[in-house]
Amino acid sequence: MVLNRFLQECMKDFFDITKLIMALYDKNGTCVAGADQECQDTEVFRRFLESSADMQVLGNRYLFKVGDEERGYILSVSGSAKDVYQMGQLAVKQIERILEMGYNREDRSQFIHNLLLDNLLPIDISNYAKQMNISPECQWAVFLVEGKDCDAYDMQLILKKLLEERASDFIVQMEEHGVVVVRCLEEADAEKEMDRVAHCFTDIVSEKTSCRIRTSYGTLAHSLREVSHSYKEAKMALEVAEIFCSSKTVISYEELGIGRLIYQLPIPLCEMFLKEVFGEFDPKTLDEDELMTIYQFMDNSLNLSETSRQLSVHRNTLVYRLEKLKKMIGLDIHQFEDAMTFKIAMMVSDYMGFLKEKQR
Repeated sequence: MVLNRFLQECMKDFFDITKLIMALYDKNGTCVAGADQECQDTEVFRRFLESSADMQVLGNRYLFKVGDEERGYILSVSGSAKDVYQMGQLAVKQIERILEMGYNREDRSQFIHNLLLDNLLPIDISNYAKQMNISPECQWAVFLVEGKDCDAYDMQLILKKLLEERASDFIVQMEEHGVVVVRCLEEADAEKEMDRVAHCFTDIVSEKTSCRIRTSYGTLAHSLREVSHSYKEAKMALEVAEIFCSSKTVISYEELGIGRLIYQLPIPLCEMFLKEVFGEFDPKTLDEDELMTIYQFMDNSLNLSETSRQLSVHRNTLVYRLEKLKKMIGLDIHQFEDAMTFKIAMMVSDYMGFLKEKQR
């Protein structure tokens, strides 16, 4: 619904210019904007709306129909000026333009909400796209901009200002701390453009709000029907990144790797896998130095010399640490297969920890 504030300001402007008292009423005779002169007879309003007349005179008052039958309003204009009728007609046209703009915004917002939530049939999507002159050839990118310590409304205003010249983009609030941008992409290399735009959103919103902002995006949607699927991917990307790569501020669904697979595993299977790998050993008992040694060794492709150099320790000291870890966890990190098993098991352990924290 168009905000009453805009209509109220419109009524005030009319009065300042014409010095005529104007008020806008709904079908029930309730004043929605302007100066309510007296209690209205709802039966008079109903008969007027049902009649074929566009205008009716009641004493020194003129009643005008505003809008269509579904969204009908009545404009009351009172005054002694000779041009009351002409001023009333002009006011009706201006109010109808304001209402039309408001309905268009409402329709766009409602459409994109339903589209993202997969609440529309294919024929409805096609009809809405035609009404809004959306090109069927357009590719769509779905970005989810999140700031846990930031109000979504503030982020929405920043993004609207940033994208005010792009009439084809949709910006809606879908989460308490998240805003979704559905953007039409015409670039040949759309994947690179998606990454560039995501970094742009993160940098600008974080700068304006002084909050930590993360932006995720799903796979490219080649039609409006695929937009809801891309939105689900963007949501999953944020959650998976929070578990496995919390330091990242721009996350692509296609770059989640094995984390995306682990995220979809059932809990009993995860528990069984951890039991098989570690037995009675609790991987949470490993301290930061031990974990840093293991991960640094893996990052260097199991190269002892390079890892000892980066850790500033003697090669034999590193060998001793790895042997000690082998006895603790039962895996030989020197071996590629055991190293990968350990890495996957630790990711599963992180996932289980995330779920337990989420349930609290």
